[in-house]
Amino acid sequence: MSVTVDEILQRMIVDAKNFNPTINITQGTDTYIRLACAASAIWGLYKQTDWTLNQIFPTSMSVESLKRFAADRGQNVEGLTPSELLTFILSYIRKPASGGKPFDFERWALEATSVGKTVELQESMISGDVYELHASELLNPHVDTVGFELRTSDVEKYIVVDLGDPTPLIGVGLGFSTSRKAVLNVYGDDGEDAFIKIGEVDVAHGWCQLNFSKLEVSKLKIELQYIDGLEDWQQETLNHIKCTGLEIYGESDDVEAAATAKCLKNHNGVGTAMILVTPLNLSMRCCEAIRAKCEEEGPVAPREIYVNVPEEITVDLRIAVSGLPSLDVESFTKSVKKYFAELSPGKTLIPAQIVVLAIQNGATFARVYGSFNGSAEEELTDIVTCKETEVFTLGEMVVE
Repeated sequence: MSVTVDEILQRMIVDAKNFNPTINITQGTDTYIRLACAASAIWGLYKQTDWTLNQIFPTSMSVESLKRFAADRGQNVEGLTPSELLTFILSYIRKPASGGKPFDFERWALEATSVGKTVELQESMISGDVYELHASELLNPHVDTVGFELRTSDVEKYIVVDLGDPTPLIGVGLGFSTSRKAVLNVYGDDGEDAFIKIGEVDVAHGWCQLNFSKLEVSKLKIELQYIDGLEDWQQETLNHIKCTGLEIYGESDDVEAAATAKCLKNHNGVGTAMILVTPLNLSMRCCEAIRAKCEEEGPVAPREIYVNVPEEITVDLRIAVSGLPSLDVESFTKSVKKYFAELSPGKTLIPAQIVVLAIQNGATFARVYGSFNGSAEEELTDIVTCKETEVFTLGEMVVE
């Protein structure tokens, strides 16, 4: 109810004068003060009633009520922004589970979590004698590139990750593309240039993990112990085991979870589901937890579930502005960053929208030039599309 304390007080004063026309209710009198206190208390009751009514429907709930709504239903919503939280709750209500439709997978993806943090690695930390070692490719597990390969003759070949200082670790993750089985030994250093075996990774197609109790090590060594032999009809060059990514996990109380999820049904063929999740820095450990959750919750049927973050297409912009002195550059820059932040996977980039933002912030006109992932710069006049598994992100932005 949109009523103010003063409106309530004036009504009470009118009622009091109607009851006793000679009463003295001038400001500062005892009667005025008593009526003002009562009006304030009544206004508080109105506000409490308004708040209570607002908690009935999710679209008007407070953030605390939305979180309580989710918690009462066993849903983990840690890390979601208020708008993401509302979207999640509305989806939960409007789209009840129905046996494996795309929005079921999206909900399950948002419910899955993992504990632990990904240790930041650099190319200079990785060395070894495996075939075709490419550290830069190895450190980007979300992209389908090859960090190194393993062949029949590569038993006892290895990679070493030098962390520099002793670091508490709880696990190792490796991604593979393979039709052959293999076993990798994982070792940690003992502080005196010797390695002690921690465990084994059984190689399979997809993301493979070794989890262990917290260990403090400076170096990790991953060595090929065993690889399946080839059949007579198989060609060696076509049957290498390809390692597509590496992650090392440290102990953390933080819970990692997806903020958004989108299911692409039959993306990799009939019976498959590709689930795109954000944020873009989500670890493959969490992606694997999502895949396992969807596998567990989903219907019993032949299917394959893939989970990944969208591939970034970095857009470097140069914006030539007419009327530059009148342009509020700071506000314009914020507007462009907000525009890119709201581009979801598969959405088109509309250069004209950037021109509109420039005009709204004081320019008379603007031309937009851009380059994609370091390509040659070109003027952007038409809309630019990307695949549904890709997303545009803003790189360097120059206004001139």
